[in-house]
Amino acid sequence: MEEVRGLLSSEDNDFTWSSWDDRNAGLAELDEILFALRGGFEVPVHTLRVLFAPTGPIQEVSLSSGWGDAFIALADRFDEAMVEKPENGEHAQDLELDSFCGCLENPIGRGIHVKELGMDSRFAEISVFQCRDCGRHWLRYFYEVEAFTRSGRWYLGCVTPEQFAGLTVENAKGVMEALDWYLYGGSYYNGLMGKTSGEIQLIS
Repeated sequence: MEEVRGLLSSEDNDFTWSSWDDRNAGLAELDEILFALRGGFEVPVHTLRVLFAPTGPIQEVSLSSGWGDAFIALADRFDEAMVEKPENGEHAQDLELDSFCGCLENPIGRGIHVKELGMDSRFAEISVFQCRDCGRHWLRYFYEVEAFTRSGRWYLGCVTPEQFAGLTVENAKGVMEALDWYLYGGSYYNGLMGKTSGEIQLIS
């Protein structure tokens, strides 16, 4: 974490694509974690995993600032450090995110922004955010026809790390439709929110 802070402290860094507003915001979060670690206090594992996740805030800064390889090396060391030590003859296991989180019932308002992927060929806006509590990724698919009132609709589905890594603007709709369930809402649904699955109908 101290090495990461050193890399983030450079005034030449570009924070445009990260979830941090600027250099000071990134360093403030790192300093809080370092203060806790130095004091012997526990830091939630999911908080650290969010920081070191692929396309997480640290990697976004590293890629924009020319030290992407250094981040990969640090992330590998982080993954090694997060492996539990074998006890009583058991095999070491990777620490897992909490199996349940409130975002699974209502993810709205629980996320930190990750990135905007852009607009697909159907003119739907694709974005992904990450739960601030458990680190799960949520795919958001928003569609609206400006010529028609009450046509705005959004779809929100929890994707696995593997699905997140392979997301593109053109496969996002298919990824959403393949999920066991996803949420929907918007003016098209009279402001109501519900849960469904299967094909997303975009005909107004």
